[in-house]
Amino acid sequence: MAVRFEMVSGVERVDPAVWNRLSRNAAPMMEWEYLYCLERSGVLTPERGFVPRHILAYEDGKITAIAPLYERVRPWVEFGDGGLLRFLGELTGYPYYVGLMATVPLTPVPAYQFLYGFERDPVKVYSIVGEYVDFVCETRGFATCRIYFFCDPAPGLHETLLRKGFVGLRSDYCLWRNKGYADFDDFLQDFRSPRRHKIRREMRDIEAEGIRLAMVPGEDAPADYYDVIYDLYELTWKKYMGDEVRPFLNRRFFHMLGRLFRHRLLFSVARRGRDLLALALFYHKGDHLYGRYWGSYDQVPFLHFAVCYYQPIRYAIAQGIQVLDPGFGGEHKTYRGFETTTVQHYIKFYGEEETRMAHSILGRYGGAPPEEGGRFVR
Repeated sequence: MAVRFEMVSGVERVDPAVWNRLSRNAAPMMEWEYLYCLERSGVLTPERGFVPRHILAYEDGKITAIAPLYERVRPWVEFGDGGLLRFLGELTGYPYYVGLMATVPLTPVPAYQFLYGFERDPVKVYSIVGEYVDFVCETRGFATCRIYFFCDPAPGLHETLLRKGFVGLRSDYCLWRNKGYADFDDFLQDFRSPRRHKIRREMRDIEAEGIRLAMVPGEDAPADYYDVIYDLYELTWKKYMGDEVRPFLNRRFFHMLGRLFRHRLLFSVARRGRDLLALALFYHKGDHLYGRYWGSYDQVPFLHFAVCYYQPIRYAIAQGIQVLDPGFGGEHKTYRGFETTTVQHYIKFYGEEETRMAHSILGRYGGAPPEEGGRFVR
């Protein structure tokens, strides 16, 4: 059956029911409502370098696959390349940052995949849609197509992408996996005695401060939580990024999440008496829990670990959730029950000379600027 393609300028051009039917086996951040909140809140704009270019594949008049994509034309360091494209551009003069990006924008978790029904052959979907992606990049003069970060577990897709000319980059990542724990104390038995006692001491210190922890589903959360989480997100941003770099997200984005996406939200809450002290925001779907944003009004030792790790792990065990994905960053995760795994991301170069130069440099430096320490596979 012939396949027809259409490129649309935003998720609002697609029926939410159709989009979510195809994303039912994908992470919650791939669902229509989440991307709509990003696109319509003013977070993703051409001024900030994001232009939606979602590719729809039709068979017999029906949408059978979707590749959510964004045109990127700014030399901005992306979560997925750690400065690689800027590094390549500085060495060669080629604008490698100009291209299509397959990603959940501003959300550094391994969550990206093409959307398709259970009955579809994933390798065929990626091959056919990939040919149209090549057509778009070649006809529009794009230098690259990037996939940050890939999570589709279907067999054969890694080899398919490599055959289609993508180069693979690998990054270390931390996940917590539920090994059938009966409760939090059972989980702590995985640790050696000194570490187990340290975690218990951290939790006792939190309790001694008069702090109480809870998990609150988004549908039960007070309306002001969506203002508070933005305020705390902004505080955390300024602590680590300073005032010179504008926060990626805005208050409207969190308000829209509260209206459209609250069925996927979960708050980890810390209170001291009646006062709200800290929040962390999670997304929940199926047997996965994704940790995203956090902040605190007071610098309490170990509070971050309690709110972002211990309490969500306790909740996951009680609810039978199998995987807690805390997002990138933080070697301290491996000391608190998270295991290191490998995630994939991919880049394809266009233009004969541009491709030759990029492959030569990647082979020389192992896939990243020397200081980045990435791993490269052909």
